[in-house]
Amino acid sequence: MIGKSRRLNRILVNEKRRCLMSPLDHAGWLGPVRGLDRPRWIVEQVVAGGANAILASPGFFRVTAASIPPSVAIVLRMSVTAGLSKQGTQETPIASVNTALQMDADAVAVSVFFGRDGDIEVYAWLANLIQACSAYDLPVIAEMMPPEASLFKADAIAHAARIGMEIGADIIKTNYCGNVEEFRQVVASVPIPIIVAGGPKQANDPSVASFTRDAVSGGAAGVAIGRRVWQSDDPCEVTRQIYQALWED
Repeated sequence: MIGKSRRLNRILVNEKRRCLMSPLDHAGWLGPVRGLDRPRWIVEQVVAGGANAILASPGFFRVTAASIPPSVAIVLRMSVTAGLSKQGTQETPIASVNTALQMDADAVAVSVFFGRDGDIEVYAWLANLIQACSAYDLPVIAEMMPPEASLFKADAIAHAARIGMEIGADIIKTNYCGNVEEFRQVVASVPIPIIVAGGPKQANDPSVASFTRDAVSGGAAGVAIGRRVWQSDDPCEVTRQIYQALWED
């Protein structure tokens, strides 16, 4: 477990064991939209703002490797949602454990969108991947998303996250329910680190700093805020605001 501990220590940092993950893995789904249309630039922006981990695909990491300091953890997305395909309701595997080892990844990540066609097949693939990664002490981050009708309901979030825990994931990435006390119950029922996804910006959304403070107050081990960062006018500044909220007492 020495290798796994070393890798996890690059993702969950310092004595508080927190993570500011920058998810730059949306282009397969959304295309090269604003903020992701310049891969090296956006990496430089989020790193300068304080991100300590980057989540992205193998190809993205290959073209941005020179911009990623050794201190920043690499979380390799092993699957991508093909946004141009009618069958793109779930993610399709695009990488293997060997890919992750060759790229010196600190963890791998897979998403399961429950309630969509193909969720059981992706779930089974994730379970097999967890077993394969265990032989190399390679941590697995399972992004477990409840069905669309209950995306932000605490009981559904807890259920989806608990499925990821039950099959052996090391870290869960999922939604925040919007209520600190209810999220504390989610965290209590899923006793492994939970990183909260940012999701798309909606009307009456709190600021990224308030969102981060609430999630951490509810017991989250960190945040992974993508669109609200890289589609902003100043991704570096927005990342810095998240960093300050994550690490303030």
